[in-house]
Amino acid sequence: MSRKLIAVLITIAMLFATYGLLLTYFTINKKAMPIATNGIMDLRNWSFERDGVIRLDGQWAFYPHRLLFSHPLGTEGKSDQPATFIQVPGAWSKQMDTLGTATYRLRLLVTADSTVYGLKTASILISNRLIVNGQVVGSSGMPDLKDNYWALNKPYVSYFTLKPGWNDLLVEVANHEFRVNSGIGESIQLGKADQISSIRDLATAHDWIVITAFLIMGLYFIGLFSQRRNDHSLVVFGLVCVFIAAFTSVSGERVLFDAIGPVPFWLYFRIQMVLTVGVGAGFFLYVYTAFRPYSYKWLTKGGLVAGATLLLLHMGFAAQITTGPFRLLTSLYVTFALLYATYVFVYAVLNKVAGSWYLAVAAMALNAMVLNQNLNVYFGVPIYSIAPVEPFLVLLMLALMMSLRFSNAFKRIEELSGQLLEADKHKDDFLARTSHEFKTPLHGVMNISRSMLEDVTNPPGIEQREKLQLMIDITRKLSQLVYDILDLSKLKQGELRIEPAAVDVRSVVEMQVRFYAYLCMEKEVELLNQVPTGLPHAYGDEARLSQIVGNLLDNSIKHTDSGTIVVNGREHSGMLQFEVRDTGVGIHPEDLPHIFEPFKSIDNTGRRGTGLGLSIAKQLVELQGGTLLVSSTPGVGTSFTFTLPVADPNGKSTWTLDNRAVSYVQPMKTDYSFQTPYVTNAEGKRTVLIVDDQYVNLKVLLDALQSLDYRVIAVKNGVEALHEIEQPGRIDLVILDLMMPGMSGYEVCQEIRKRYSLLELPVLMVTAAFQPQDKVAAFQVGANDYLPKPFDLEELKARIGSLLAMKESLGRAVDMEVAFLQSQIKPHFLYNVLNSIVSSSYTDVERARNMIVSLADYLRGSFRFSNTDERIAFEEEFSLIQTYVEIEKARFGERISFDYDIPEAAYHVAMPPLLLQPLVENAIRHGIGGQIKGGKVKLTAVCAEGYWLFTVTDDGIGISREQQQQLLEQIKPNSEQGVGLRNIDKRLRFEYGTALEITSEPGHGTSVAFRIPDVQP
Repeated sequence: MSRKLIAVLITIAMLFATYGLLLTYFTINKKAMPIATNGIMDLRNWSFERDGVIRLDGQWAFYPHRLLFSHPLGTEGKSDQPATFIQVPGAWSKQMDTLGTATYRLRLLVTADSTVYGLKTASILISNRLIVNGQVVGSSGMPDLKDNYWALNKPYVSYFTLKPGWNDLLVEVANHEFRVNSGIGESIQLGKADQISSIRDLATAHDWIVITAFLIMGLYFIGLFSQRRNDHSLVVFGLVCVFIAAFTSVSGERVLFDAIGPVPFWLYFRIQMVLTVGVGAGFFLYVYTAFRPYSYKWLTKGGLVAGATLLLLHMGFAAQITTGPFRLLTSLYVTFALLYATYVFVYAVLNKVAGSWYLAVAAMALNAMVLNQNLNVYFGVPIYSIAPVEPFLVLLMLALMMSLRFSNAFKRIEELSGQLLEADKHKDDFLARTSHEFKTPLHGVMNISRSMLEDVTNPPGIEQREKLQLMIDITRKLSQLVYDILDLSKLKQGELRIEPAAVDVRSVVEMQVRFYAYLCMEKEVELLNQVPTGLPHAYGDEARLSQIVGNLLDNSIKHTDSGTIVVNGREHSGMLQFEVRDTGVGIHPEDLPHIFEPFKSIDNTGRRGTGLGLSIAKQLVELQGGTLLVSSTPGVGTSFTFTLPVADPNGKSTWTLDNRAVSYVQPMKTDYSFQTPYVTNAEGKRTVLIVDDQYVNLKVLLDALQSLDYRVIAVKNGVEALHEIEQPGRIDLVILDLMMPGMSGYEVCQEIRKRYSLLELPVLMVTAAFQPQDKVAAFQVGANDYLPKPFDLEELKARIGSLLAMKESLGRAVDMEVAFLQSQIKPHFLYNVLNSIVSSSYTDVERARNMIVSLADYLRGSFRFSNTDERIAFEEEFSLIQTYVEIEKARFGERISFDYDIPEAAYHVAMPPLLLQPLVENAIRHGIGGQIKGGKVKLTAVCAEGYWLFTVTDDGIGISREQQQQLLEQIKPNSEQGVGLRNIDKRLRFEYGTALEITSEPGHGTSVAFRIPDVQP
């Protein structure tokens, strides 16, 4: 046997069981009571207190076409007819036409009683008036001739007293429009006043309970549909429940009339029929949308077409088609729709569809309610005869069904959530790995493009340069996107490291402003750092703060073609508030809510692209206890404002940082500080200057360098660093923090490069900044190497060793250069000396002999290998000077005068070879040699404050300011002229950190001096 057939059999069985139980209930509970006979009912033996209310059923006297009370002389132009008898409840269609007027009469015999009685009507079609002993005690509508007639058909309750003996009860009824039925359709109940009041309350409560239950269910399902738009069965079932509630309001006690007042019968009847058909059509549509695999499409279409036809007929032709068969057809339509829905639910149960059992039970409860309604319409059974358990049962079943669905959905969501989390983790891992793999080829493309752009041998054309520059810009943006994706992945995984400490925001902003000013050189945009110098330190992560400022500046530059971008700051309400304001195109108001979303950005044309800069900046600000807000006016500009906590004097903050997706690294705590400059291992072979604004970082570097036999000078700011560099004495390496208060490492490195080349004084940047632009900025200002924090000590030592080895190589190259310069005797000098010797041999043999001896000594001194030694005594250097002077005197005689003032202690001073001899030679040749009368050269040495000052002075032609400036330019690094002076200056810088000091005036001679430490060989 197929499941479909089983479902049909089960549905029929459930239907018979439900209907049988209800009919049995009505039969068993029907109490025997007096029946009216020939228009008379004897109630003398009926105890209302004991037996309850009584139904006034039986034979009533019936007066067709007459209204005995309001029109006693006859109505409708017809002659008086004798009374007949009619069964109540029942229609008068056998005694007269359905449309018309009539009067019902019943005589009641009661005992003497002063009790107030009540009488409750139900369905008296379709307007009526109740008269007891000649007094009107109740009415519904206006029963009258057709011109004065007004229909309402609403149940009501009347209260009155009865006299002992016979009492006359009249019911005038009029129907001029409802062709289906007429007369007293339901029993009229009589009882004591309190009994009738209880029945009225019971009937009203029954209707309100049904209305409330189904209205709540309907609104719930409609509201649920607003949250789950893809499930149309929810809104369909919600509308069905609303239709049932609305139908109940216009049936039974017609509570709708109590709520909004009387409604014309033509409108009331159409509302009732439309709602009836709507319930049936709703069930056809619901089973199709909710259980499509188990429903029949053709039957659904047929049901909907039939329902639409019935709706049109009821709306347009209600007056013409209100007949009994048509009314029965409407009832059968609704009943069949419910039975079909029950069958589908049962069939779904057999197919193990979750929740279908609950719907099957709910459908049977609705069938019971429809049966009760039909019994009321066709057999006059009061709707409130049974307690309103159907709506509660439906509500319970639906609640259980929804709870089951939600439970299953929740379990499924848990499973999917686990799968999604796993997939999301795999996605993040894949994204991170892919991003790492992207970095190398992106940098390769960027570097190759840059090398092609800067190719001197085969320079690219204008068009090629533009394309290459475009490639560089694109790869730079892609590279930044890769870093942003990695940061986003770390934020999601909670692996982002935050190291909160006191941060000087101005120095951070200055570094970023300088870097981005370089990037936007081709734009007419000016970047300004207006953060006050005296602003308190912020409590946050220095590197992440640099990233925040960089992202905001990068965003402003993208959207600003000309104007200014200003960064300012202030202290406000216990927080530091910073603003990045530009004069760009601005942001449209509808785009503002989206700019902080990941992978969304707004370009100048208003199109949305992908980007993470602003999203990461916002998260980083919030992780550090601040907020990031934006305000913008299209065409005027945009302002980003972010806040950070203020650091207290101990470098901490009272603010609690966000810990959702970040791990905090607590900085090393210390209770010590020391005066700077702080010098350790004064006898070390090499001197290293370390610069950092944190004593903890200085301590780490001091401990790391302690085992390397270096003389270490520690200072805490840029001003102290430059002061140490200006002092006499050699500094071999500077380890410099990039972001410091006051003068940043960026500015310190720039000042160093004004005095020393990359080889003369290497600079190692050590900083927490890690973005590519931070590295670029460091190298742009002249750093030799870059090491991000936190660093490995072994890596630090290796980098220091590499930089010092590079400097040592420079020193050896300089020494070899001076040896080469001195050994490379210029041909004209040698030719002139030999000519002088030959000439003297004919006139003064002794003089010639002395010149030969002096030349031999000079050549010996020039070619000896000790010129490559690191240090010699000044005494050796002075001997070479004297030999050279003797040769020149032999040549030029009294035109040359050489004098010196040298203390005895100076002869033992250790110095690099060939520092002074080239200066003396230069003074004789270019200073006094250009004068016909000759001149005087003087060499002096003075010791002061541990340094020897050696000065070579001449009274020659002197040098003009322009020539002096040119000479100073010549001895600068990378100069092609003045090789001898440049070599001396280079060696002084390399060995002692000092330089040549040249002073001169035209016609008054020249003075060249330098200082070296007082060191004995």
